[in-house]
Amino acid sequence: MQIISIKKKYLVATVLLFIFLVSFPSGYLQAKDLPEPLSLMLEQEGIPLSTLSLIVQPVDSTSSIIRVNPKKYRNPGSLAKLFTAFVAIDKLGPESQWETVIYASDPIDDGIVEQLLIEGGGDPFLTNEQLLKLIKDLRKLGLHTIRNGLVIDQSLFPKANNTPGDFDDDPLRPYNVMHASLMANFNTIDFTVKKNIKNDGVNIEYDFLPNGIIFSNNLKMGKGSCNDFRDNVIFKQLIQDSYPPNIVIELNGIYPQNCDQYKHDIAVTETNHYFFGLFSYLWQQSGGIINGYINEIDIKKNATELLQFKSIKLSELAPHLLKNSNNFIARQLFLTIGGSKTNYSLRAARKTMKKVLRINGVNSRKNFYDNGSGLSRLTSIRPDTLFDLLQTIYRHSASSIIMSSLPISGIDGTLSNRFKSPMLRERMRLKTGTLDGVRALAGYVTGLSGQEYIVVYIHNDLSEVSYQTKKFENALFEWIVDDKDRIL
Repeated sequence: MQIISIKKKYLVATVLLFIFLVSFPSGYLQAKDLPEPLSLMLEQEGIPLSTLSLIVQPVDSTSSIIRVNPKKYRNPGSLAKLFTAFVAIDKLGPESQWETVIYASDPIDDGIVEQLLIEGGGDPFLTNEQLLKLIKDLRKLGLHTIRNGLVIDQSLFPKANNTPGDFDDDPLRPYNVMHASLMANFNTIDFTVKKNIKNDGVNIEYDFLPNGIIFSNNLKMGKGSCNDFRDNVIFKQLIQDSYPPNIVIELNGIYPQNCDQYKHDIAVTETNHYFFGLFSYLWQQSGGIINGYINEIDIKKNATELLQFKSIKLSELAPHLLKNSNNFIARQLFLTIGGSKTNYSLRAARKTMKKVLRINGVNSRKNFYDNGSGLSRLTSIRPDTLFDLLQTIYRHSASSIIMSSLPISGIDGTLSNRFKSPMLRERMRLKTGTLDGVRALAGYVTGLSGQEYIVVYIHNDLSEVSYQTKKFENALFEWIVDDKDRIL
């Protein structure tokens, strides 16, 4: 009888334990993996630990002080750019540059050419300033008139399989710009919308506007503040049926009456049209004459070469990629690392990515790198792989290039408005990653003791619940930095 009683008690205990396990989120059962203040913060904010991966480890140690869900595959958002930056610098070298080659359709002895031929070389940073340098170099050759426009070669990189609006149905946002063999200034237009007090209307101002691009301002004044601008204003791109065509950027909606001015930017989706518009605008500004429009073909190599224009160096490009989290630069770099002179593809880039990481001791066999930018729902990376990468970067010969290119807390880049408290300001170099349902930070933190830490933080949740993680992030990094008692 006693044996049966013991069995019954054991059965009851098992059932109760099962009910307990089912009734509480698994994340809270693992909260012991976190320091008590952080565990309490998670519970207060209602964030399940199962949605979180976190690694904190001194740079000179072989053991972590926090290690939560390190092997669970996560979407890293823009933390993917850390892999792109490292592999590009390791494989191509910090001094690497891209070339845009210019040809003439006929002799330019008289300073006149029928057409100017431009072969895109995948330059990730052919900005307004860089394109102006290119034009000045051409003008120094004595060229002053282009009779029949531009012929460009976009064949180096493959055409994108998707369009700028596919990710979030917002095609004119600059972060959605796709890769291209030849693109100028990220297809971007910076402008300011201002309230006109005199007539109770709205004006649009800009430093310059490429030829063939015009604004159609249909905004009306209404209630609201500057924070309401993006919700109340709709941008639409229209292409006029004319030759050469115009792109019309139409603004519709309500401009908040309590907003004196709002600075904004858009990126048009017609890459060739934008390139011609900016090139012709700058060519005319230099005193040159240009007629005609733009045409895209594969350039015959028997054309007369005028100029090989080199991009900025990869080491100079790294801060633009990491501090500003530029998706276009990341896409261009990703394709470049996987390519040869005749063949570039995303598949080749992914293969190269894993090979270079493996050679450097970073195991990323089952990770998936979609396009190098992190603007993807398909990218999937294990947090401990990201930790291994940060360790490798710390010891790499090009360490200073990457580490100095990371945003500094409270100072610049994507962290210019984050972690500005006296305790955290300037103590952290972290890459950020943000998508709907994704919050991520990874990099290097210096404690009050002087100890340096590698930190990987990724929160993923695509449920209907919108978790607010900023308070926990602040508490986490304050706990890491405030390490004097721990070290002693």
